[in-house]
Amino acid sequence: MSDDTAQTPNQGRVSAGTGGVDLPDLAADLGVETNPEILPAGGPLRTPLRWLGLAEQGLGVFLLLVILVLVLVQVGQRYVPGTGLPATGEIARLAMVWATFMMCGYLMAHDRHIAIHVVDYFLPVRVLGLVQLFASLVVVGTCVAMAYATWDLIGSDRGQVTAAAEIPLTFGYAVALLGFVSTAIRALVTIGVRDIPEIRSGSKAI
Repeated sequence: MSDDTAQTPNQGRVSAGTGGVDLPDLAADLGVETNPEILPAGGPLRTPLRWLGLAEQGLGVFLLLVILVLVLVQVGQRYVPGTGLPATGEIARLAMVWATFMMCGYLMAHDRHIAIHVVDYFLPVRVLGLVQLFASLVVVGTCVAMAYATWDLIGSDRGQVTAAAEIPLTFGYAVALLGFVSTAIRALVTIGVRDIPEIRSGSKAI
């Protein structure tokens, strides 16, 4: 007796004990990037931007590991007699701030910043492109202003360091500066690759 029911490759089979989802199909979907990186179709900027994204992703993972290790060390210090290492908590907090700045550009490139997608479902593509263009221009302007302010802080620094780890504040400012510059660059790329083409053509560019 033959089975006439067609099954697509992405349609999972029901498996007992897995909530109705087949384990091989579930595993195949893990790690799939639903928001591809916004990059130029070609030209000299595509490869550097791609490597920039990989570097930001690697630094983000490294800083998350630093936070994990230092927090575990902090917990372990509670059960070990002695003075402990007061710098662990400070570095963990700084690593969280640095990870936030370093991942801003990466998230902008993948359109993964927190946003409320309400108008996306009923506005025409051209009008939606104008809304996205306005949002991208606001991001560029904000990042340029913040980068200028951060550069001014670096220039006016008087050798200040953090309280426990004695890390120069200029290092923290430099990380923030890199994050603002990267985000501004990614927003400009988004304008050129997605927003303006959608306004001109009236169809989705990505």
